[in-house]
Amino acid sequence: MKKAAEKPLASAKKKRGPGTPPNSPSVVEDLDSPYSIPMSVIPVLGAAYGLGRRHIKDGLTYAFERWTQCRAGDEFIIWMNGIRMAFDRVTPANESDPRFFLVIPRTSLLLQFVDDVHGEVRRVGAGTVSTSEHQRILILNTLPGGEGNCDGTYHTGLTFTLSHTIIDSVIASRGVDVTIRAWANMRVNDLVMFYWGNHRFELPPILPSEVGRDLSFLITPDFLSAVGDGHFVVQFYLYDEVLDESGPCHRWSKPVPVEVVLNTTLLEEPEIIEADPDLLILDADSLHGLPATGSVFIRRNHPAFVAGDHLIWTVMGSTPEGEEVSYSFRLPVMLASYNDFSIPNAIVRSLIQSTLRISYVREREMLASRPTVYAVAGIRYTLPEPEVLQRHGPFVEPDLPFITAAMPDYDPPGNSGDDLQVNILGEHLDGSVERVFSHRAAGVHPRFRDFVNAQYARFEGLLRTRVYYLVTGPVTVRESERRYIQIGRPARTLVAPSIQEADVTNNIDPATVGSVATFEARAEFRAGDEVTIKYVGSVTASSTIEYLLAVDSNPFLADVPKKLIDDNLDGTLRVSYVRRRFGVDELSEEKTYTIGRALGELFPPEVVEATTGPDELDPRLVAISGATVRCRYEQPKDGDQVEVCWRGLSGAGTYFESKDADRGDTFVEVVVPPSAIGFNIHPQGRDIDVSFKVIRNGVPTDSPVLTLNLLTLSHLPGATIDSIGESAILEIPKLDDLDQTRVAPWPYIEIGQRMWLRNEGTLDTDAIYLEETYVGREVSVADVNNGPAPFTPVSRLRRLKEWTPFTIDFGVTFNHTNNPADIVWFETRHHLVQTEPNVFPHPEIRYSSPPSGPEVVISPITVENKCQVLVTYPNMNQGGTDMMTLYWIGADGVPIEVGTQPGLDGGTVTFNISNELVGVSINTTIQLQYEVILGRGGEGSSEVQMVHVQAIPQASLPRALINNVANGGSINPATLTGDAMLRMIKWPYSAKDQVAWLTLSASGAVTQNLLVEHQVSENEATNGFANITVLRSWLMSVPNNGTVTIDPRINFNQQNDKGMAVVFPPTQYRIAHTTALVFDSGAVYFNRKTFFLDGYPNVLPIFGSGNSIQRVANGGTRPYLYSTSNAGVAHVDATTGYVTMRGNGSAVISVRDSSVPAQVRSYPVYASNAVRCVGLGRSTLGNIRSSANNAGARLPSLDEARELHQVFGYLWPMGNALYWTSTFSHSFFFTNYYYGLNINTGEILAGKDHVIGDHFNGVGLR
Repeated sequence: MKKAAEKPLASAKKKRGPGTPPNSPSVVEDLDSPYSIPMSVIPVLGAAYGLGRRHIKDGLTYAFERWTQCRAGDEFIIWMNGIRMAFDRVTPANESDPRFFLVIPRTSLLLQFVDDVHGEVRRVGAGTVSTSEHQRILILNTLPGGEGNCDGTYHTGLTFTLSHTIIDSVIASRGVDVTIRAWANMRVNDLVMFYWGNHRFELPPILPSEVGRDLSFLITPDFLSAVGDGHFVVQFYLYDEVLDESGPCHRWSKPVPVEVVLNTTLLEEPEIIEADPDLLILDADSLHGLPATGSVFIRRNHPAFVAGDHLIWTVMGSTPEGEEVSYSFRLPVMLASYNDFSIPNAIVRSLIQSTLRISYVREREMLASRPTVYAVAGIRYTLPEPEVLQRHGPFVEPDLPFITAAMPDYDPPGNSGDDLQVNILGEHLDGSVERVFSHRAAGVHPRFRDFVNAQYARFEGLLRTRVYYLVTGPVTVRESERRYIQIGRPARTLVAPSIQEADVTNNIDPATVGSVATFEARAEFRAGDEVTIKYVGSVTASSTIEYLLAVDSNPFLADVPKKLIDDNLDGTLRVSYVRRRFGVDELSEEKTYTIGRALGELFPPEVVEATTGPDELDPRLVAISGATVRCRYEQPKDGDQVEVCWRGLSGAGTYFESKDADRGDTFVEVVVPPSAIGFNIHPQGRDIDVSFKVIRNGVPTDSPVLTLNLLTLSHLPGATIDSIGESAILEIPKLDDLDQTRVAPWPYIEIGQRMWLRNEGTLDTDAIYLEETYVGREVSVADVNNGPAPFTPVSRLRRLKEWTPFTIDFGVTFNHTNNPADIVWFETRHHLVQTEPNVFPHPEIRYSSPPSGPEVVISPITVENKCQVLVTYPNMNQGGTDMMTLYWIGADGVPIEVGTQPGLDGGTVTFNISNELVGVSINTTIQLQYEVILGRGGEGSSEVQMVHVQAIPQASLPRALINNVANGGSINPATLTGDAMLRMIKWPYSAKDQVAWLTLSASGAVTQNLLVEHQVSENEATNGFANITVLRSWLMSVPNNGTVTIDPRINFNQQNDKGMAVVFPPTQYRIAHTTALVFDSGAVYFNRKTFFLDGYPNVLPIFGSGNSIQRVANGGTRPYLYSTSNAGVAHVDATTGYVTMRGNGSAVISVRDSSVPAQVRSYPVYASNAVRCVGLGRSTLGNIRSSANNAGARLPSLDEARELHQVFGYLWPMGNALYWTSTFSHSFFFTNYYYGLNINTGEILAGKDHVIGDHFNGVGLR
C-alpha cells in the first residue's frame, strides 16, 4: 500500500531532475519510497529527510518494501539526480522475501542537498516501470565541530567562556553569561547540548543568522537556583541537523569547572581522589578496572557531625544513551578522618562521555552536601567484558591445566565468519607488556577460548593483567570491556563460610531446603564491600554470584539457589568467597558439603553385649565370639561405607574395620575380635572409645563416641595343687613329690602375656614363707594349650606350721607388660595347713542338692531359718564323750567356728546355722569341716564338704517402687507436685553392713546413681529402703513414652564387690507426658505481590491466598498462644493463629499450649514479593529520583502505579495528586517526558523531566 509522503518541517519547492531515466516506456508512480537503514532523520529544513555520517560510513543501505506482482527477474534501482546509483534483481532464492536491499558505496554518494532521489522497479517481461515519489534529501559527511582530536580527554575544537566561575547568590540573581566560540562545520539547526554539571540548559537550534558567529546566551537565575550549590563541570557537545554528534573520538568540549555557593548551610562537597582536581575530569581508563574513591574530610570538632551519624552517599548521572544511572550507600561517619566511599568501576565506565555527580547527605535531619560533578573520560567499548571461568574474584590459580575465556552473547551478534581475537595482556614492573592471544572464526554463541598453562602462567605476579576480545566484521572492528584478573595463589585469610541448612555432618538434604538455602560468612563486612561467592559442584562445576553490600553486616547472609543444590544431588558442593574492599581482595578458606539424602542423626554406637547406664562390658561375655558393635544412623544409602573404630591401647588394643551399608539397613554390625578386647583388660578396668564414621561421597562423618568401660576379669579360678585341689584344707600328708601347681587356661590367654605365681604361708619356725615361682614369665604355646603347671615346692610346704593360712596367688598382664600395676590377679587360693591326715567323714548340710556328697548346692530360700549341718561317724562316744567343733570356712579361707558340741550315742550331731552366717555366704562357695576330740583319747579332722550357696532367685526378692506405682505402670511427671519417692521393702537375709547399689536409667536421660556402695543401716536391714528421692526434674527429662528402669543390687558378703552382688528384679515404668500437641509443621510460602505503606501501619492491603494462612493446633492443653519470630515478615493473631504477610524474609510461627512444661510446635513461613512504599514528597522528577535513591527505593512503573490505585484507591493516605512513574512517555528536542498517575483517582498525565520541569508527588518502592 502506498505510504503518504512525509512533509518537511519548512516548506521547500519540489524540484525535478534534469532528465528522465532512459528506457521507461510506461511509468507509474505507485511504488513505496525506499527508506534508509538506519532510519533517516525527519524533519530536515529544505529536504524530505536527512542522512548523516552514521548512515553512510559503511555505505548507504536502502530497503524496498515488497511490491505488487513481485517475481524473480524484477529489477529494482535507486536514482539520484538521474544517476543510477545501485540496482539488483530479484532471484528465485529471495523471491518470497518481504523486502529487498541495495547498498550505495560511500565513495559514490552525492553529498549535501540531492534534488531528485527515488526508487524504481522494472518488472520482468511486462515493460511496466513503477517509481516512488521523487524527493529532495540532505546527505552530510561532516561532523559538527570538525573531525576533532583523539588525544587528550576532550574535543579541542569546542570551547567556551563563562562570565563567572565562582558564583554566589548575587551573581546567581543576575545570571551567568556564556560565549561559545564558533565551531567548524557550523550550520543551521545545529543543536547545542549545554550541561551545567549533569543538568542540561536548553538552547534552541541555531538560526541562519547565527551561523558562523560565536553563540552567546545567559544561564538564567531560575536555572542556577534550581541546580543549587556544588562543584560542577560545565561543558557542551553538538548535534547537527541530521543528528550526528560532535566527535568522533571526544564529543565533549573543554570543561570549565565552576563553584556555586548559594546556601551556606550545605555541607562541604566531596571529591573523587582519582580525578583531575583542576579540570574535574575522571579518566575511567586509568582506573584499570578498580573502583573510584569518593572522599570527604570531616574534622573532629565539625559542628554538623556527632559520633553515630551516618552519611548517605549518592553517585548519579546519565549515560550517553540517556539511561539514568544511580548508586547510593549508607556509611557511618568517622570523625577526624577521611570518609571514603567506593564507586564501582562499572558505574564509572557506564558514564564515559557523560558526567558523574557525587554528593552525600547527613542522615540525621537529611542535611545535604554541595555536589561535585565530574566529566568522565575514557574509551567506550562496544562489547561487554569476557568471563574467565576459573577465576574466583580476580584470582586465578597458576597451576591449572588451562583457563577458559567465555564471551557473552554480545549484540549485535555479527556473523559466524567474523574474526574473534581474545587477548591476555599484563604489565611487568618495568612497564614492558606481556601478551598472548588467540584468534579464529567467531562461530556462534556460546564462544570460548582456552589458554593452556604454558600460555597463561607467564602472567603470574604481573600488574594489571586483563582479558578482552575484538570482533572484526566485514567493515567494523568492535572491542570489549576489560576483565582484570590476578594470576597467582593468594593466602586464604578469611574463615570458611557455611550453609545453614547443612547438618552437623556437613550434608545438605535437598528435601529439607525450601526455595533457597542460606549462605553465611562470619566476618566483618562493610557497606560498599564486593563479595564474590564461588560454588564448585561435582556435577555443575564452577559458578559465582557477586554482591555489592549496601549495609554493614556480621555475619553476611545470602541465598543459595535451590537449583544449585538439586543439580549436585549425590555429589559435593565446595563453597568459598572473595571480599573486595577499596580494590583489595581477600580470599576465604573453602568448605565442602555433601548433597543428598541426609545421613540424619548418627547415633552413638552400641556394643550389643554391654550394659547401659553405665556403659560397661564384661569381657567374659565376649571372650569367644568377640564384641558386636552396632552402628545406626537415620538414613543409610547404597554405597555408604561404615568404618568402626575400637580405640583402646595403641597397637593390639585398637581395631578398625570397614563395612558397606545399604539403603534400608536398620544397622551395621562389626565384630571386634577377642584379641583386641583382651589386650585392654586391666585390674581397674579400662575406658574404650568406640565410634564409627560414615563415608558418603568420599566425605567422612564421625559419630558420637561411646566411652565403654571394659571391666576387669574378676574371680578367675586360681591355682590348684594336684593332690589338694579346691579343698580349703592343705593336708600335708596328701602331698606328692611330683605335684604340680596348675592354672587352667583362662579367657583371652595369648602367647606373650606375662605371668606371676607366688606361695605365701608360715613355716613351723614361725618365719614368713614367700616363694615366687613366676615373675613376669612369658606365656608359651604349651601354656596356651594346657595352662601353666610348674612343679609344686612340696619339700618346703611340708615345713608349714599347723593350722596356719597358706595362699597361692596367680596373676597375668594381658597387655604383655612387666608393669606390676597391670597385673590382673586371679582368685587367691586359700588353704589352712593341716599336718595330719583327715580320718573322719565330711559333714552333711541339710536340704542340699544332691542330698549328700563332698560337693553340694543349697538354696538360701530353702534353708532360711532351718539351715543345719549333720556330723556323723561310726563309734561316736565309745570310751567316753567325744567333743566336736564345726568350722564354716568362707570363700576367703577364713574359718568361722560354728560351735562345739558333745557327741551322741546315736552317732549323729546336728549343728544349727544362723541366717546371718548363711546370708554372708550367699552367692559364694564355702567349705565345712569339723574336728573331733575323742573321749577315749586322741583327736582328728574330717574330710571337707564343699557347699555352693546360690544367689537368692529374683522371684524371691522385692522390687523398688516409685510412689508405690507397680512395676509396668506409668508415671506422668507433670502431675507430681514435687520430687518422687522410692522405696523397697525388706528382702530375705537383709542385714546391717550389706552393700547396696541402686541406679535409675532411661534412654535419653542421664543415669541417676541413687545408691553407690551404700552400707545398709540397721533400720534399713529391718524395714527396707524408704524415702529415697527421685528428682521430678529428672523424670521430666525422660522423653515421652520413654522407659525408666530401676536396678537394685546388694552384696550379701558385706564387700564392695559389685560383681558378687545379687541382682534384684528390675522395675520399669513408662513415662507418659501430656497428650501430644498436634500442629501442621509444613513450610508456607507467601509469594503474592503485596504493597505496604511505611508510616501507615493501619492502612493494609487486602489479604487472601498467597499472602495469608490460618493453621489451628489441637491436642495438648488449651488455651493455645500463637507467636511469630519475626513480626516484620509475618504477623499472627495470638488467639486465632491467622497469619498475614508483612514483608520479605522468613519467620517461624509457633504455638504453645498450657501444659507443664509447655509443648511448642512451629512451622516456617517464607515471604517474597512484598513491596514497601515510602513517601518522597513533591518535586521534579530528578529530585524525586534522588530521594528514592537515598531511601533505597525506586520509582514505580506506570503498571505498578495502576496496581497501587487498584489496591488502595481513595484510601491512599499520601495525598491526592499525580505521582511520578519510571515509565517513559516521549521526547521533544532531547527533553524527556514521563507518565504521572493519581493513585487516588487513576488520572494519568505526562510530566517534563528537567531541573525546572514539572512537580509531581513521589512514592518509592523497595
